[in-house]
Amino acid sequence: MKQIELVELSGKARDFLHLETASDQIGLVATVAQSYADALYPDAGVVPWLRGLTVDGKPAGMVMCSEPTQEYPDPWLWRLLVDKDYQGLGVGRFAVEQVIARYRARGCSKLLVSWQPKPNNPGDFYKKLGFVETGELNDGEIVAAYLLNS
Repeated sequence: MKQIELVELSGKARDFLHLETASDQIGLVATVAQSYADALYPDAGVVPWLRGLTVDGKPAGMVMCSEPTQEYPDPWLWRLLVDKDYQGLGVGRFAVEQVIARYRARGCSKLLVSWQPKPNNPGDFYKKLGFVETGELNDGEIVAAYLLNS
């Protein structure tokens, strides 16, 4: 069985830059480089939390969240990218489970995520994990919530 881990990126960030989605997912999730830029220069009131995902010690993906703040009290699963070579191994599920555990332990009531209403979007993936569409749109993306205290 493969060992999947969530790792801090300090000193290792460059190792994750080469990660790519599958060709039918291009344009549905930002590149790692774009995610790094967004983490370095976030919108006002947004506090990013970024981690790498490894499989047997090798870079396999990255996850980025927006921490709860006074302005945005609910955390967001902002980005999840699993490299095309590591999809189907449980890396994405592992990442989401780790994020859920993080915010549940911090006493948050829900975790939000959004996706583009386009073919091959990750909506079904998130719904299988327990996210429910809220009926809201955020920048044209479908918003879903995972209730953390249920």
